[in-house]
Amino acid sequence: MRLRSRSDRVDASDPSPFDEVFRREEQAEHRHDSAVESEDYQAVGMLLRESLVSLIAAIRRRTEIPTDVDRPQDANFVAWTDILMNQLCGGGRNKELRQHLKNTAKEAWQLVNWLTHDRSANRTASSIAIHSCQTVIGHFIRVLERQKTDSSDQCPVCKSRNVRTHFDISIQPDGDYYMSCGVCDWTNNPGVTDVATEDESQNAVQQQVPADPSACASLQQSGD
Repeated sequence: MRLRSRSDRVDASDPSPFDEVFRREEQAEHRHDSAVESEDYQAVGMLLRESLVSLIAAIRRRTEIPTDVDRPQDANFVAWTDILMNQLCGGGRNKELRQHLKNTAKEAWQLVNWLTHDRSANRTASSIAIHSCQTVIGHFIRVLERQKTDSSDQCPVCKSRNVRTHFDISIQPDGDYYMSCGVCDWTNNPGVTDVATEDESQNAVQQQVPADPSACASLQQSGD
């Protein structure tokens, strides 16, 4: 049943800014798998609620929010969803997508809160709540990555579309996504030298300077 909500464009071996979100989600799944009493399923709802709050915190740290926007309390999932989706999925052409993201998130939030307080909580409701939260987590990660990666669908060096997304925790101040090309090794990671550009420069130098000493001598004789 376990579904890790990483985007298919992100290398699964990379660290992620959403590791805490995944950890809380997995705790909810483990609790669900071992649950017997209604109280156990209520606990699943509580863990899912915490995973959604952690999701908002992770997205918020990586989103530029205008200074004139009123900031709600950190745990106000619905209000923060509205603000973040307006920033990450703004514009008239994204109206339907933006509304879908907001509605899906709000319904999942209402569902986990209901599950947390339902004295008749059961396995079916718990399972549906888990899948609903996984959907929201996947959506939010995708829309965050879209802002970072949709503008670079092609490698700027070799023009290949084999562009991959990774996350590097060492990028200041709090880790960030970067891209690399699977064909020519180009990358926009600020901490990595652009291998493709270096190779191109070396090739240009080699074409201008003869590598064979005899070739140098021939050039001198022809000059004489």
